[in-house]
Amino acid sequence: MTGWGDPGRRLVRFLFGSVPRFLATGVAAGVLVVGGLVGGVRLSSDGRGCPEAVARVSEADVAGEYEGADGMSVRLRYDPGTERGTFSVTHWPYEWSPSYRKEKAFDAAGTWSLSQAPGVAETRVRLSFDGQPAHRRPLETLVVGRDGDERVLSKETDPDNCPSTVLRRAGG
Repeated sequence: MTGWGDPGRRLVRFLFGSVPRFLATGVAAGVLVVGGLVGGVRLSSDGRGCPEAVARVSEADVAGEYEGADGMSVRLRYDPGTERGTFSVTHWPYEWSPSYRKEKAFDAAGTWSLSQAPGVAETRVRLSFDGQPAHRRPLETLVVGRDGDERVLSKETDPDNCPSTVLRRAGG
């Protein structure tokens, strides 16, 4: 009498019945698992890695236009003669804006500077908005980073997760 388990046992016996078939099956399964994991990671991102923070950078290196998701952009200008940085933002988000708020982003301008926290190997861009609303706080700090050869600005760096907001140089 044959039962439902017989075809399964025959398959197991075929795949793992001899040492060479056992090793070949293990290698094939390993390649499929690793390939699936790598493919899943590539499909879940835009093909780029997580940005790495940059320890030291100059204002001239950071100045430029950066674009992010949903039309978000920042243009950082720096005048070496006055050692002053100015910026303008478009569709800029408020920090921790709840989903029920109608106004989640705004356009504005102000001044910017670079800063470094003691003991931390990252450079930050600090934005000071002209006429910012007192009751809502905009995103004011960005970490200067690199993604391969590309300069990026991101909301934060976390060794376990990619940042939720990444701005990349416009046109690049």
